[in-house]
Amino acid sequence: MSVQHFDSLHDDLIHDVAYDFYGKRLVTCSSDQKLKVWEMSPDTNNWEQIDSWKAHECSVLKVVWAHPEFGQVIASCSFDRSIRIWEEQEHEPKNSGKRWFEKARLVDSRGSVQDVEFAPNFWGLRLASIAADGVLRIYEALEVSNLAHWTLMDEVNVHLSRNSNTTTLKEAEGNYCLSWCPSRYQSPMIVIGCGKENNAKIFRYDQHNKWRPCEVLDGHQDLIHDVAWAPNMGRSYHLIATASKDHRVRIYKLLDNKDGFAIELISDLNHNTEVWKVKWNVTGTILSSAGDDGKVRLWKASNKIESEGFKCMGIVCNDRQSSDTMET
Repeated sequence: MSVQHFDSLHDDLIHDVAYDFYGKRLVTCSSDQKLKVWEMSPDTNNWEQIDSWKAHECSVLKVVWAHPEFGQVIASCSFDRSIRIWEEQEHEPKNSGKRWFEKARLVDSRGSVQDVEFAPNFWGLRLASIAADGVLRIYEALEVSNLAHWTLMDEVNVHLSRNSNTTTLKEAEGNYCLSWCPSRYQSPMIVIGCGKENNAKIFRYDQHNKWRPCEVLDGHQDLIHDVAWAPNMGRSYHLIATASKDHRVRIYKLLDNKDGFAIELISDLNHNTEVWKVKWNVTGTILSSAGDDGKVRLWKASNKIESEGFKCMGIVCNDRQSSDTMET
């Protein structure tokens, strides 16, 4: 597997990179407060910058694309406690700094917004966010033709106990992350990495159509930095991956039962360094993890996933690193 280098043109640390639906564009965000959109040139087969602009007043932590049926739309979040919605203006010249227009600014959070993700497109144009205040917020653009108006549909304290309205922590603190369930055959669900609890929780609607914490994915010994709900390609069960400061990547199997899900840990993988990111391929059969070692490890499901789980199939690194040894 070859590695293609290109200059990010950012002036500080890059916090996130996101591909669009087709993989022909990507957007980067950085501590330099800027977003940059890149496009793969069919002529040179290189990534070329098509616009760059100051997007926030502080470091930009996360950026994500909406489904293309809603147009060319990006959401970003920042230490400045805001989420901003950007829409491409195709009539503006490339690299003019005006090609992406701010359509909305969501400022309900009482702490830095640490993660945002658009819902699967069949749920409409919805956006979930999680902030350092420990609150999950769900927004919806009720008129997809007017991105200036977003409605705050729900606010949920992720530290509420399962059957009460009291918080289980005195204050919300630590890292938070989230991932929507991609299945269209079940009601909306979100898995959230829950700060200093060192676990992840699945949130879904109760009988009163209120978001409630249900199953807990535990076992990590430190902060969870990222969670990823796998695409459900004809499987009778779900898979969720977690990435942690404890150097581990864990993969959980969720089987439906009458009370929700039965949780089974099927893989506990050693990335050998603090893990910051996990991401599934489109079939949910290969998981990538990225960590402090600057390497991306690829984990593939064995043919007997129930008994053997996932194994390391390769390591992607730059030219200055050796990938001859594959640690598992």
